[in-house]
Amino acid sequence: MMYSSAIKSTLLGVSLLFATAAVAQKEKKPDGKNKYIEGKKYDVTFTEIKTTGQAKPMPSTIVIKAGKVQCDLMEEKLTAPEMPYKVTLDTTYIEDESEVRKVAFIAEYTEEKTTYKWDATVTDYSIEGSFIMLKGGVQKKKFEFTGEEKAKKK
Repeated sequence: MMYSSAIKSTLLGVSLLFATAAVAQKEKKPDGKNKYIEGKKYDVTFTEIKTTGQAKPMPSTIVIKAGKVQCDLMEEKLTAPEMPYKVTLDTTYIEDESEVRKVAFIAEYTEEKTTYKWDATVTDYSIEGSFIMLKGGVQKKKFEFTGEEKAKKK
């Protein structure tokens, strides 16, 4: 009987050791970078969503690199800096007998009561999403965007 208790204790100890190692592994994840979207540029069209309707579409480029998302138009219009992104979905599935890769990410930055938020989804070579600016927790500007990955120059 004592022998079986010692084995149970040893097994419990080994199990805890592996569980702790597994948790430690998960915490060592890279800083939000995603190999599929990292280093990509997207030609996009932003449309401001207003209470009176939609404004004229504006072209721009979204750049994802070094674990951050950046857009010249949002920087010029709203002084939004580049922001670290966090991947919320990374999956591959089959649709119409073709493999589809989908990656969703969010990014948020707050400075002096102003918050900027990205929420985007990349499906294969397309991107869509929204960009919101809040002041004191109240939405001041909202843009929706769609676009395609920029072709790399050869």
